[in-house]
Amino acid sequence: MDSKTNLVYGKIPVKNALTGNRKAVHVFLNADHPDKEILALAQKNKVPVKMLSNKELAHLTNNMNHQGVAASLPEFKYTPLESILDMVKDKQNSTIVMLDGLEDPVNFGSIIRSSCAFDVDAIIIGKNRQVQVTGTVSKIATGGEEVVPIAQVTNLNQTIDTLKKNGYWIVAAAGEGTDVYDRIDYKGKICLIIGSEGFGVSRLVRENSDFIASIPLPGKVKALNAAIACAVFLSEINSSRRR
Repeated sequence: MDSKTNLVYGKIPVKNALTGNRKAVHVFLNADHPDKEILALAQKNKVPVKMLSNKELAHLTNNMNHQGVAASLPEFKYTPLESILDMVKDKQNSTIVMLDGLEDPVNFGSIIRSSCAFDVDAIIIGKNRQVQVTGTVSKIATGGEEVVPIAQVTNLNQTIDTLKKNGYWIVAAAGEGTDVYDRIDYKGKICLIIGSEGFGVSRLVRENSDFIASIPLPGKVKALNAAIACAVFLSEINSSRRR
């Protein structure tokens, strides 16, 4: 397979791939039980289909849960930050999620999925110390990377300055934060920052944030993983605006 292609697998990610912005290069189906809906979608979009045995599919997907389908896609293309800001310039309420050093593809995929569910306008990630969009990420996101724009930037702090100039309030999620997450006014334009699994939001990013917000946890577990924390914040942002 071409080194500039990404492999996605699973029925929903492959369906999304066939209807998303990136045109699939190939679709791979289980020869014994080919998925008729995906086969029809591939034929409709003139995407070549190759029938493989279950063993060949398992080898192709590194023994992941492929559900009998996989697809190869061109290299993922990130959306320029300028295009995102132009897209949201006239919105009264806007939410952008920024990831500060997230390294777990499962967390990244889950955050993309939550972002789609809560109508986030875009996700911003750094080029370094950050998991990029991979097949595993796409699988967990169920193809959500084809729905929510993702920008890749060199410097998060410079990007925060740009966002502030465009009217965004910056909310960093941190367990030690003194601002309680459900007491913040989320009306208007908000950038929610989620830190890395091991170290949280970095010092400079925290210093550049308008709020450092925590989720009170009355139970015995005193920390949430990045993806769950992000979903809790996005739910509150959505609820706050509805209220």
